[in-house]
Formats: sequence, C-alpha cells, structure tokens
Amino acid sequence: MFSKYIPIHIKKIDEVVHWENVSDFHMGNSNHVERLAKSVRKRMLDQEYRFMSFGGDQLDLILPKNDPRYNDRSVRLRSKGEQMDAFDEFWDPVFQQQIKFLDGKTKNEKIWYEQWGNHEYNSRVMEEVEFERWCLSHGTTYLGSKGFVRLDIIHKGKSLMKKTLHVNHGFGSGDAKKALENLTVNVEADVYQMGHLHQPMGIKSDILFFNDETKAWDSKDQILVNSGCFTTGIADGKDEWFGQRNKLKTSKPGTVTISFNAYQGKMNVHE
Repeated sequence: MFSKYIPIHIKKIDEVVHWENVSDFHMGNSNHVERLAKSVRKRMLDQEYRFMSFGGDQLDLILPKNDPRYNDRSVRLRSKGEQMDAFDEFWDPVFQQQIKFLDGKTKNEKIWYEQWGNHEYNSRVMEEVEFERWCLSHGTTYLGSKGFVRLDIIHKGKSLMKKTLHVNHGFGSGDAKKALENLTVNVEADVYQMGHLHQPMGIKSDILFFNDETKAWDSKDQILVNSGCFTTGIADGKDEWFGQRNKLKTSKPGTVTISFNAYQGKMNVHE
C-alpha cells in the first residue's frame, strides 16, 4: 500500500478545490466514449483549482494473444504500445501542466497520483516496474492499486482543511454500493474512493464524532464514491464479454467530482 501528502495552496480563502478521479479510461476499447474524455480534459485545463488523478485501467489491454475475453470487434487499438501512445497523446496537455509543477512554475500539483488496475496488473503484458516508469514519464506519483492521500488545503501559509482519502482501483464484482461500504471496514478516512465496477455514484453521510475544540459531540462529512468509467460495456451488433454474463449490467460512462470548501469546512460530491 502507498501514501502521499498533497498540499494545495489557494489564493482566496473561500476558493473551492475540486477533485475528479479518472478511472477505467480503457484506452483502446472500441466502446470508449471520447466525448466524455474530451470534456474532462477541457475542465482540467480551464479550471485552476480542479485537480485529477488516474485510478487504474488507463489501458484496456485485452489483446489478441493473451486474453480469452478478446473480441476483434471490441478493440480499436490492438497492441500495448498503440494504447500507451494514444493515452499519452490524449493527456499530453495535462501532463504539461504537471511538468510545470515539477519545474517549480506552479504551486499546485495538477495530477495527484496515478494507480494501476486489474487490466494492467492482470494483463500478463505489463509488469509493475514498467508501469512505474510510465508514471515517471508523465511526471506523476505511482500509488499502486490502493493507498492513502492526506489532502491539506492551505491559505497564506495556514492550513484550513485536512482530509484523508482512501483511494483504490477496486476489486471484485457485484453491487457497487456494497463494494464501497466494504472499503470502510478497518479503515479510517474522510473519503473512500474506488473505480473498477463502472458505476459512477457518490454517497455523502453525516458522521458523529467528539470535537476536541468544542469539547462536545459534533458531525462531519464522509463521502463514498465510485469514480465511474469511460466505456459502454455492451454495444449493438457485438457479442462482447460484458453481454455474455448473467445478471446483465452494462457500464455507465461518467465521472464523479468531490468538492472541498475549506472556508466552510464542508465536502460535497456530484456527478
């Protein structure tokens, strides 16, 4: 498991920080929704205080030689190299912003981290060291498939809000809400995030705790989120793996944004 501290410096005390995790991008899949991808990229480039991460399955990697799920009609790019190159080209404008942070030209890191998912670590064509080198070429921090992020929102040198994010690619199958609830077992965090199940959703709850400052009970926000995906799982005229299973459920393309209002001490979640 991995960990990272992320300070975000805001100019105005009431500035809201937005985090949009890009998970299950599946570059190379013929059902990839490019319109959605372009809208996310535009938001990242247009909004100073909107930040992102990559949550795994950046590549589809269901390839002719190594995967029984392979269907030629379902694949647009048929090699690992083609998929990696296309991913790099698509996100290059955002990677350039990340490089500016590494060069000290901006104060905030645009891409908080990069994880890998089952389509990478189970692919038999990509090893962890190769994925780490790929992250290095993007200027991003490799955060495995599961980790913790400590977010610290700072104004004029003073910390206004600290939140713990438990970030995961995700594992298994079944009900997305139940999978999110399982993330909270034996783990303490303010935000529990995963992708993998291709079902974007955000659940916000009020959690009771003892407030040491007021010496009394209080409540605070807790958020569970499935980050969604960028592909449809079932397409007309194709006999694909998603459509061959029982308990049929397709992918739902979309993303989820978590907003941190440090001035008001609040978090919100929205698609």
